Amino acid sequence: MTHLLHDAEDPRASQAGVSLRDRITAFLAGHTTLTLATVGPDGAPAAAAVFYAHDAGLNLYFLSEERTEHGRNLLADARVAGTIHADGQDWRGIRGVQVRGQARPAAGTELAHAIAIYGRKYAFVAGLLSGSGGAGVLAGPLARARFWVLQPAWFRLIDNTVQFGFKEEWVLDE
Repeated sequence: MTHLLHDAEDPRASQAGVSLRDRITAFLAGHTTLTLATVGPDGAPAAAAVFYAHDAGLNLYFLSEERTEHGRNLLADARVAGTIHADGQDWRGIRGVQVRGQARPAAGTELAHAIAIYGRKYAFVAGLLSGSGGAGVLAGPLARARFWVLQPAWFRLIDNTVQFGFKEEWVLDE
């Protein structure tokens, strides 16, 4: 289901006939850093910046250690929110994506998928995989990290280049 948060009569709303999903996909492909928000056991919010890669299903994959604050929080409560945007934007050119969903450690075939997706976006990771054929064991500075998957339930695309305060939301079907 998709719903828009602006006047549907606005001719700029169609964004040149490109679907909201395609615009979100292109935005995700053009950026690297997700500010990930988690909830601590005491209800306190926490945020951390992580590099991410995404797949065709718009799942976001990132590397992090379980011992970090956000790692511990995710193991206790999978609910997350995040934002992706470019730095140094003039307010008239602000563009970004907000996301909410669930995050969990990647395992089994999902782990292999995460490694492939992440390795395509960040070539340096391929050199840090050890084991037979890059089986998913991280070495070097990432030895304690693991792959996580953020499965989105909601996206908001923000684009002040269309008009100030322009937003579109997309609730993903379960």
